[in-house]
Amino acid sequence: MDVKHQKMFEEQLWYSGHVIHEYWGCPDYAGKKVLEIGCAEGGGLHFFAEKGAQCFGLEYSPSRYRNALEMDSKKGITFLLGDFLSPEMYKDKIPDCLDYIILRDVIEHLKDKRFALNIVYDLLTKGGKLFLSFPPKYSPFAGHQQVVTNKFGKLPYLYLLPVPLYKSYLRLLSQPEKRIENLLTIKKLRISLSRMERMLTQIGFHIEQEDLYIIRPCYERRFGWKCVKNPLSRIPVVREITTLGSLFVVSK
Repeated sequence: MDVKHQKMFEEQLWYSGHVIHEYWGCPDYAGKKVLEIGCAEGGGLHFFAEKGAQCFGLEYSPSRYRNALEMDSKKGITFLLGDFLSPEMYKDKIPDCLDYIILRDVIEHLKDKRFALNIVYDLLTKGGKLFLSFPPKYSPFAGHQQVVTNKFGKLPYLYLLPVPLYKSYLRLLSQPEKRIENLLTIKKLRISLSRMERMLTQIGFHIEQEDLYIIRPCYERRFGWKCVKNPLSRIPVVREITTLGSLFVVSK
């Protein structure tokens, strides 16, 4: 595994220990079942495996799935390659009585979010918890334009340009066609805070905690910045355009 993905693995491990674990507040993971959807290199699951949990990771990218297998180090984590929106690919390999599920910055990439959350609901045991994070639909970087290699493509709210103009602009910045298509897909699939809250409630989840950040917790690891919650989080509409990252803990 290259240096870039090694760093990603280390951040995932840090994030589980310093953020997700703190949100869940579980004193003992021994015997608990944990699933991460979109587990990438699997670093996040290593934290819980080391605490005694039985861990499962589902990854869509073949290359990152291979990274996860390489880094498993005999932790006994079950890694699976597949699409979460195609349950037939993994239904016999993941138990339907999970205690904890992680959806970290994944839901905004899924075409059918309600279907995905219904699957999560069915997989959780009664009282089980979901950690969910995503950038709100009108967040400054909800379009994931920070992945653009040219600095003029990283501008906040840039993704709000009309599709033809946005596409032409990215081409002007010499971005690969595959990256452009990925960015246009993300632009289309974004979801607002208000819609997510309604969807979770309609499915039957109880929202235990919802925190909105202008400096996300992961920035502490990446840049050494202390996380800051959005002081405007109670103001409708304004919270949608000023929040860089939202973190939810919901239970069945």
